[in-house]
Parts: sequence; C-alpha cells; structure tokens
Amino acid sequence: MKKIFLALIAFCLLLSTPCLAGEWNQTGSCNQSSSKFSTENFGNGKTLKSGGFYASGPSYFCEIYDPITGEWEPTDPMHYSRTGEDFLIKISDTEILATGQGGSNYTSEIYNLITEEWTITGNMHFWHEDHSTEAFENTSGDTLFMVIGGDAVNDYKGCEVYDPATGEWTITGFLPSGKRLSPSVVLPNGDIMSCGGGITTYDQCAIYNHITRVWEEIAPLNQGHVDATIELDNGNPMIIAGSCGNIFLNSCEIYDFATQEWAFTDSLEISRTGHCSKTLLNTKTIAICGLPGWANMSCELYDHTTNQWETAASTYYPYYNFSPEILFDERVLAIGKYHCEVYAWNHQPVVSQLENLGLNEATIGETLSFSVIASDPDNDSVSVRVDWDDGQTSPWSDLVPSGTVLQFSHSWSQSGNYQLSAQGRDQWHILNENCHNSLSEWTDPILIIVTGTGVEPDPQSPEPIVSIYPNPFRNSTKISFSNSAQVRPGQAEISIFNIKGQVIKTWSLNQTTSWVVWNGKDANGKELANGIYLCKLTVGDFSAMQKIILLE
Repeated sequence: MKKIFLALIAFCLLLSTPCLAGEWNQTGSCNQSSSKFSTENFGNGKTLKSGGFYASGPSYFCEIYDPITGEWEPTDPMHYSRTGEDFLIKISDTEILATGQGGSNYTSEIYNLITEEWTITGNMHFWHEDHSTEAFENTSGDTLFMVIGGDAVNDYKGCEVYDPATGEWTITGFLPSGKRLSPSVVLPNGDIMSCGGGITTYDQCAIYNHITRVWEEIAPLNQGHVDATIELDNGNPMIIAGSCGNIFLNSCEIYDFATQEWAFTDSLEISRTGHCSKTLLNTKTIAICGLPGWANMSCELYDHTTNQWETAASTYYPYYNFSPEILFDERVLAIGKYHCEVYAWNHQPVVSQLENLGLNEATIGETLSFSVIASDPDNDSVSVRVDWDDGQTSPWSDLVPSGTVLQFSHSWSQSGNYQLSAQGRDQWHILNENCHNSLSEWTDPILIIVTGTGVEPDPQSPEPIVSIYPNPFRNSTKISFSNSAQVRPGQAEISIFNIKGQVIKTWSLNQTTSWVVWNGKDANGKELANGIYLCKLTVGDFSAMQKIILLE
C-alpha cells in the first residue's frame, strides 16, 4: 500500500509544477495566553493545546480548536501542570497522552475527546523536561510511545516507553549523549532519529533501533543545532536552522544513509531559532517565523525537487516557541501564545462551461458528446467528472495537465429534461478528499431534452435518496435526490435551516429539476456564518433531514 501511495505522489509531481506560495488567514485566538505549551491534533482535525507558562506560572489549562468554527473552547484541565513543546502525543483518534513534569511521581495522563476528560495513567520513572516524544512499532506490530531525553538525573540520556495496552512505562535504551531541545523523527524503516540539541555539545546524533531497542550513535552534524526542527527530505532527515551558542543559524543539513554522513543543503534566506516547520501534502516544507527579533513574521518554503528555499507568504503576527498542526484539510494551523493563523497552500481549480458537441436534444438511447476544460491556478494536474442528472455521475477522468480539453459521452434511458453540470479536482484530492480547495464548484447546468418512449418509472420504487456533495463545503455544494421522474410539479421542496430551526432558504422543484446548488447564502443573498446547518428534502409524504457543514 505504501508503494502505491508513493508512486501516486511521484506521478502527480511529474504532471505538475510548483504551487503558489499560499496565504495566511487569521483564525480564532486562544482563551489563555501562554508559552512553552504543547499541542496535538486529533484525527477529526480538532487540536488540543495544553499547559505551558502564563502570567501566574505553570498551567493546567487546556483548550480545543475546532477547524469548522475556527474557535477555541476551554476543556477539562490537566491534573498536573506541564511545560514544554513536545509533551503531548496522539495514541488514538480520540486519545492524547501527556508526558513529563507531572507531579512528584512524574505521572502521565490521557485526554479522551469523547468524554472530554483527563484520566491519570502510569507513572514515569524519571522527570523529563524539554524532551521529545515519538511513536514506533514493536516486533509484534503494537504501537508504543517513547519519551526521549530531558531527564537531569541521567545526564538527559534516559528514555522510556509507554504501552497503551497496559498503561505502564518501561525503561528502554539510553541515549549515547544527553538530549534537550533536540528534534526527533520517525524514519521510513520505523527507527527513530534524535539530532543536535543536548547539554554541552550540540552536534551529536543517534538512531534508535525499534527492533533491538538500542540507541546507536551516528555521524555528528557539521554544525551544532539547538532548538532546530527536523523534517524528512525524500526519506532523509533534514535539520532546519536553530542556534549554536549566541549565533542564530540559517543553515540546513541532510543525512545521507548511503554515505552515513551529514551534508549542508540550501540555507534559509534568514536565520531562525524557536521556529516551526511542517511538510505539506504537496511535499514542500514550510519554515515559519522564529527569532531573531520579535518582528519576524517571515516564512519560507523548501522545494525537495530543486533543494531550494523560496519566500512564502508572511504571517500577520510574529511567533516564537509556538506550535503548528496539520488540519484534516491539509491547512497548517500556527498556534502562538495567543494569536493563531491558518496557512492554505492549495488554490481551487476552475472548470469551464460544459459544452455539448452538437444539438441539445436527443432521443432515448442516443449518445451525445460533451467537452470540458479544467484549469488550476497552481498548475496542478486535474481531473473532471460530469453529473448526467439521471442518477448517474461519470467516473473521474484520469489526471491531465491543467488546461487539457476532456471529452465525455452519455445516453439516457428515459425521456425528460436533464440539467448537466461538471466538476473538477486537483491531484491532491486523490491523496486527501478533504484537502482545502481541491474541488471546484459545479459548473452552471446546461439543458438536454430527451424525447421518445422509454422505461416507465416503477411506482413501487424506493423513497428518494438525498445527496449533498461536497459536505463539508466552502463555496458551494450540490443538493440532489434520486427518483425525480416520479415527482409531480410543485411536489418537491428543499429547505435549509439553522440549528435554531429557522428557515434560511427554500427551493421548489418539479419533474425537470432534481438538484440545486447552495452557495452558503440566505434567501436575501447574505453570506452565512460558518457552522452546522440542516437540509430538509420533502417529496410528497416523504421527508428527510441531513446535516450540512459550511466551512470558512
């Protein structure tokens, strides 16, 4: 499965050119200002922020960011105050483990998204500060979670592993050299690498063998790096900036497994420490803010195909010792002491009007041909599909370069008036259907009139089936239902309600119309707030209600 996924990425990249530099947008601010906090992302895109320092000292305070509403809401506080930038790690889609600095017994605890409560779990053996946490698999295929370094009693070399099946911690292999503010990463083979940082020297690196559970020292960095970040460059670890003594660095180094050595790669345009980085779905890596200076709002993108950094859109606020998370729609959430922003790197493809290659009339069974063009602002590869308005939608076409003319054909088995529309997607939709801006809006419909004698609808056919796509949506969504041939004029109705039960907008349908497009506005054309709405379909005595989510 991994080989297929990587091959698909490679195929997509062959068909595309680099994306635009993206843009930042402000989102909801945190309820409590704090520093040296930790964050972790749930599978549904919600993000937990916990602990840190605030005005009165270490904090127990926790809050959750909802990407649908763009707001933070307080949640159950931790049992123990904690500080640090990496003391949270997701252990399931609904559970997050908090490690280190928890009380006199170094107690760890788990937050459950369903119950919205913290529960105390096993005690750690050592008190860890400024450590890192990573997940790995044991020989039985179970996922375990390791705290790396940060324990003064063992010269910051101690490591221990949490087993969620037993709720217990066990000591594992010690690091060759002490680690603090040292980034770590899980390698493609399942091992863990810890680089730089430390207490005296800042260039030492080691790899943890997840089979033997032993750390082995590897070649040191060419330059010491403290408070750096680490990302994978085509499977090879890349250290990004940081500091060395009183010097802020812009240098980056990549480890080559073939030579077992570190080598300098393209340097950042400015020096950074206390910054953050994330590798995006488009395989580019973004470096965000950091020192020097509180006025640093700059960001840069690293292109792994050219091995070059380029300037990206700047944030609205400067950030230092903050945290980023990848949301479920692939946008990056930058979480500062108080302010927060969201980075979107993908731009929505556009589909030109669906055009029929001939008359707009046909007889039952006659095949008509159509053309459509999809283009993408980022020059991403695109594909297209067509809704034939008879309960059938064409499969997505193969990925083609932006601007390619695509042709489709179709025939109808019943007479009637059909409204056809087309939709496009870019290559990232294949890897994540929720990817921000990966789907275009449906085109304005064209009318095709089909005449002749066909198969009459079965009066015993099932009740209409409601379809809303995409859902969640941003710009527009298509609301449709099947079995439209049995609908008499004025018999069908689609209504949108807010969560208070108030009617927002209503459409009346007939036998020639089985779908509508909602643009997120009310009956007066006013844009509505993001959130949850209800869509109700009424056809004769039949009615159905579905939730519909409007995103920013």
